[in-house]
Amino acid sequence: MKNIYCLTFFLSLQFLVNGQNLSFFAEDLHFYLNEKSFEVDGLYYFRNNTDKEIKQMLFYPFPDIAKYGDIDFIKIHIQGDTTSMLAMQSTKGSLFKVKIPAKGEVAYQINYQQRCKTNLAKYIITTTQQWNKPFEFANYSLTFPTSIIIDSISIPPDSVLNLEGENKYLWTRKNFMPIIDFEFDFSSGE
Repeated sequence: MKNIYCLTFFLSLQFLVNGQNLSFFAEDLHFYLNEKSFEVDGLYYFRNNTDKEIKQMLFYPFPDIAKYGDIDFIKIHIQGDTTSMLAMQSTKGSLFKVKIPAKGEVAYQINYQQRCKTNLAKYIITTTQQWNKPFEFANYSLTFPTSIIIDSISIPPDSVLNLEGENKYLWTRKNFMPIIDFEFDFSSGE
């Protein structure tokens, strides 16, 4: 466990030094919630601002497993490629390999599932502040069965869709610097 903290600290320092070289500029994510699990699946967009290829590791944090539940799985790969970019996983998060050509942009698809320990689910977005730049765009959706009632939500949705057997909340942002994480408090309506 001590090694992951040291590695996270080292990577944080590397990020601060190279922060202007690499931009995390957008995300397009889909959340899925049921009585047993909370799943995140979507695209994370990175840009290389230099004339040289960037190869480095980034840390992807998980919500506190003691409060929100264990991580069942995580998959990380470049969009359109099935090669895993996952390097290491701990209870705090995962390290993944980033490779971006000079002046290029790459979308990484990240998909993970957290087993719901209680009636709470969380997605961490406030780490965006560490990049010192807002997202150029950010799109989010939450899909859940009609048997679930969302009792409270930290960021109210822009729109709500009622589909057959499920509900969907939607958020669309431009120039978005999150100040709070997504938190969902839910209960079963049955």
